[in-house]
Amino acid sequence: MKKIEGKQYISHHLHSHYDEIKSYKKKVDFINSKFYTTHKTEIKNVINGLEWDNTLSDTSEKQQIRVVSWNIERGKQLDNIITFFKEDPELSQADIILAIECDNGMGRTNNKNVTKEIAEALGMNYCFAPSYLVLGKGAIGETTHQTKNTTALHGSAILSKYKIEIAQGIEVPPVKEVFHSSEKRLGCKRGLVVKINLGSKSIALGAIHVDLSSTANDRANQLEAVLKTLPEADMQIVGGDFNCSTFQLRRKPELAWQVITKFFTVGFRGAIENYMTPELKFDKPMFDVLLKHDFDFETFNDRNKGTIYFDMNDMLTNEKSKKFVPDFFLRYLERKLKPWNGCVPLKIDWIAGKNCTPSNPQTIEKPKVSNTLLSDHNPISVNIEL
Repeated sequence: MKKIEGKQYISHHLHSHYDEIKSYKKKVDFINSKFYTTHKTEIKNVINGLEWDNTLSDTSEKQQIRVVSWNIERGKQLDNIITFFKEDPELSQADIILAIECDNGMGRTNNKNVTKEIAEALGMNYCFAPSYLVLGKGAIGETTHQTKNTTALHGSAILSKYKIEIAQGIEVPPVKEVFHSSEKRLGCKRGLVVKINLGSKSIALGAIHVDLSSTANDRANQLEAVLKTLPEADMQIVGGDFNCSTFQLRRKPELAWQVITKFFTVGFRGAIENYMTPELKFDKPMFDVLLKHDFDFETFNDRNKGTIYFDMNDMLTNEKSKKFVPDFFLRYLERKLKPWNGCVPLKIDWIAGKNCTPSNPQTIEKPKVSNTLLSDHNPISVNIEL
């Protein structure tokens, strides 16, 4: 754990080498290269680094705090996201924010340090843990821009109106080698844990973005890695994008077999219903891990609303889905989803807590500013009684 004092930013001198690193087809060839031998220390320091500013706020103790978790989709709508945090009745009361999918020096988000800008605009301390040094323009739907990456980092952050005492980035068990993916990167998924002093009580928080290309057991293992490293505190909370889609997305044969199994066990309608209750069957291992560590998830979440949508009417959804399923199956889904107008909600963003009392869990559906959708995920919040 690192003691968080003052401010510290992540910087490096790798910018001019991104194309050279990308030229290696296999990770093993890159690791064995003269370039890696020369730059290994800097690469590791960047990927394993932490960035923070603990000088932006020093709130006194309150009777109740509001915790928000939101996958902000890179921060593509940064200015509007800041406006929404300031003006929305629920989010404007946030004391702690678990911010998932934050860019830092990525061309797709105009090379903004997304977490830093949100924190400064809201007057909140922050800590950012990168998962990846991103070598290209981005993922599907993000490659039409011509802006070169600068710092080229992507990860998760925790923002707080209270001082952050200690923090650590947590490497979770990897499920794929991202150097070989269509979005070529160095690094692996990381969680972020911090400890915050609220006055007479302390709270430990973990933020996690679970791998999408994973099985139910993979997702459980990644979540448990964060739970095991949460600092000792009076209260503990973990939250983020659990990606509990109820599907095995690591390999296409696993997905195909599960689709067949679902068809013969719960049927198509049953599979759709499970999107909102992943803890009951198809993603039960994740929630069993929470219960094993004495975390409550049921009373910390609004169970009536989804946090993301599988929308066959959206072209980008179709393009992303083609990574996992053949085109003919997408057309089959189109027909089967007509009773839902082609769009169904999933509950994949969660907050869970231990030794604390939650109240008023909320989900803000399809947040917009000036009719512009801010993220593909809905923000969620819960109050914690102190």
